Amino acid sequence: MRVSGHDWPLATDACVLYLGAAEGTTVSHVCDLCPEGRVAAIEVSATAMAELLVVAERYQNLLPVLTDAHFPARYAPQAEGCGFIYQDVAQRDQLAIFRRNWEAYRPQQGLLMLKAPGIHARTPDAVLDEAELELRETFTTVERSDISRWAKGHAAFWVEEPLGEHGATGEN
Repeated sequence: MRVSGHDWPLATDACVLYLGAAEGTTVSHVCDLCPEGRVAAIEVSATAMAELLVVAERYQNLLPVLTDAHFPARYAPQAEGCGFIYQDVAQRDQLAIFRRNWEAYRPQQGLLMLKAPGIHARTPDAVLDEAELELRETFTTVERSDISRWAKGHAAFWVEEPLGEHGATGEN
């Protein structure tokens, strides 16, 4: 499987922090890819959580948590040790949520599904360009994939370790 131009990077025993789990459709695919690991699935909507709990009955590796992704400490027991963040939330401060969770859990990689209409009313391209610049100020690797044919005004951003983790230039 390829994700944002990359082969799926996770071992079958990987721990994934999934922010914005909704009803669990995509979460279930992640659970299938990491059957020996765990997926901490964070969702703020009680309505969506009701459906996610039904999905969780089929997956021993799925840990659904009803809480707000703005507050990483609230789900620390479930998310501790996760090496990958997958975020798919529709909030104006999507980037801040992603950075806050990255700082809290220090994963090696992440995939951010960014929704331009959720951030600002400007043109989606302008919003996504600005978001890419902000991400490049923080992470050594930022790769943007256009997913607008499936979701208008959306992009996927693959990111790896923050700048400064391996020197000021981000070189290993």
